[in-house]
Amino acid sequence: GSNGCVGSHVDPLMHYDARGKLIGHMGADLFAFPHGIHVDSEGNVWVTDPLPPDGRGAGGNVGQQVTKLSPTGEILLQIGTRKIAGSGTNQFSSPSDVVVGRNGDIFVADGHGAGTSERIMKFDKDGHFIKMWGKPGNGPCGTGEFSSLHALAIDSRGRLFVGDRDNNRIQLYDQDGNYLECWYQFSRPSGIFIDADDN
Repeated sequence: GSNGCVGSHVDPLMHYDARGKLIGHMGADLFAFPHGIHVDSEGNVWVTDPLPPDGRGAGGNVGQQVTKLSPTGEILLQIGTRKIAGSGTNQFSSPSDVVVGRNGDIFVADGHGAGTSERIMKFDKDGHFIKMWGKPGNGPCGTGEFSSLHALAIDSRGRLFVGDRDNNRIQLYDQDGNYLECWYQFSRPSGIFIDADDN
C-alpha cells in the first residue's frame, strides 16, 4: 500500500497463476516501500525498495536497496546501502525500478521525485557497479535529465526504455548509456511492459 510495509509482518509480494489463483507469497520484513518489481529469465524476483523523500517507511530497518529473490523468496543479492540515501556507487536515492538484461547486467532507475538522484545505474550480474548516467531536470531528451524516474524495460534489440514520468516521456538508450530517441505519446509513464513481439 501507499504507506509501505514498515510495521507490518505480512508478505507484500503475491504470486498468481494465469487464472488469478494465488499460488505463493513472500517478502515479509524485507522492504520499507516495495516499489518496482521485475522477474528475470530464470524466475528470480527483483524488487526496488525506496525510502520516499516524505519519510514514509523511515521507522524501519530496511530501504534504499535493490533485492534479488529466488522464486521461493530466498535473498540472493542486495545492492545498495541499507537505509542510507546517497549518490555513491553503492547507494541509492529512492530506487524506483529495476530490469535485468540478457547478459545479466542490472539496470536501476534511481530516483523518484524532488530531492532524489534521478539517474540510471548499471551493475554486473554480481552487483558490482559499472556506470551511471543522468541528473535531475527537465531539459530536452538526450541531455540526460530525468524527473521521477518510474519504469524500465528492455526490448529484443537491447534498447533500454526509461519512463521519465514527470517529464511526460520515455527516453530510449543503449545499454552503455548512449541516447537513442524519445517518445512523447504516453503522458506520465508509470510502468512499461514489452512482450516477446516487442509490443
